[in-house]
Amino acid sequence: MDTPSIIFYLFFAVPYIFVMYWLVKQDKKKYVWGITIVTIIAIIGIIVSQKASKVAMDNYRQHQIDSREIEREEKLDSLHNK
Repeated sequence: MDTPSIIFYLFFAVPYIFVMYWLVKQDKKKYVWGITIVTIIAIIGIIVSQKASKVAMDNYRQHQIDSREIEREEKLDSLHNK
């Protein structure tokens, strides 16, 4: 798991899940639909976070590869121009 994912879970997802369950528990009638909906929203949020994190990491890796290629080309150009 990457650092952005860990930060997301620690500061947003976990507290959100606890707060939403606490709010549902405050309901005197104890509706099962509320708990179900909160659970579905939390699961969807986790899935979206994982996919977004994977895309971001793939983009970052590609950026590193592109940067290395540019540096290599610039180094070759500077050697040829001397």
